[in-house]
Amino acid sequence: MELRNVAVVAVALLVALSGCSALGGSQAEPSNDTETDANGIADDESEPPGDDVESSGSENETDPDGGDDTGDTDTTAEWSPPEEPNRPLEDKREDRIESVEFVDKEPAENGDGYSNFNLEVVANTSMENVDPPEHGDVEGEPYFFVKINEDEQKLVERTGEVRMEENGTFHIEVRPAGLEEFDSGSLTVEVFLMDEDKDWDDIYDAVGKDVQFNPETGDGDSSSTDGDSESGENSSVAVR
Repeated sequence: MELRNVAVVAVALLVALSGCSALGGSQAEPSNDTETDANGIADDESEPPGDDVESSGSENETDPDGGDDTGDTDTTAEWSPPEEPNRPLEDKREDRIESVEFVDKEPAENGDGYSNFNLEVVANTSMENVDPPEHGDVEGEPYFFVKINEDEQKLVERTGEVRMEENGTFHIEVRPAGLEEFDSGSLTVEVFLMDEDKDWDDIYDAVGKDVQFNPETGDGDSSSTDGDSESGENSSVAVR
């Protein structure tokens, strides 16, 4: 009997040990699967940095767009005939130009007249409601142009659109190259205040002023000639 009991106990122990080993083996397999899945996710997440590199590359390609724009700052460009106003011109003259003065004058070598000059214009350029509604925009686009002599009617300068102001002062540069074809003598310089339109431009005022022109330059003091403006300059209102 004792041998039989010992045999039963031994069989029970073997069964218990075999069951534990079986349980341990089945638990080890899921842990391997988990590690494999984790490695797979990590590999997938490692791909986006490649996209970031491409993105940074495209940003570098936009650098040339940041280049400086210095072409428009060149003030030594050669003179060329300004753009003519849109014709036919519509005459809407009012008393808008208060004064036209010659400034920055360069005296001629022989002291008779000026070889170069600019213009200073005081005018009412307000044009808030001057265009008909059918034009789409009732606001005007004021600008000035400068013409030399009534008979030749040479357009020597044209400004861009100027600011709207009831009593504004405007400086107009007259480039020397635009005066090269004129001989010594009296020139009638006319300043026109215009409104630019798509079909035709409008004249809102025009004032002419005479100046004694002499293309020979000199080394004299230009400030001394400012007091002699009465002998070298005569103002007149352009009637056209």
